[in-house]
Amino acid sequence: MGEWKTVYEDEVEERWVTLRTYESEDDEDGDDDPVVRVTVAPLEDGEQNEVGQTPVTRADADDNSITLDPDAVEDLEEELNEIGFSPEAAAWIVSKVPV
Repeated sequence: MGEWKTVYEDEVEERWVTLRTYESEDDEDGDDDPVVRVTVAPLEDGEQNEVGQTPVTRADADDNSITLDPDAVEDLEEELNEIGFSPEAAAWIVSKVPV
């Protein structure tokens, strides 16, 4: 059985971001993309980010955060853009995923 390991945790564009990867003990071939999960504090309703986007906030019942579980690491940057991060910030967060 594996576990989630925090690989990056900091504020990006005034929102707290936590990036985790899943480390499995039974990784058969070892060359698959890592499984990632990103938890982001949502923008307040009506608040705009630096590029003028007002994202739709999806509130989590427990802690009012947004959790992204992309199918592939390549999808993460697009998902971050969709919730209001600038392309530069999304690229920065994705760059923190270990290769």
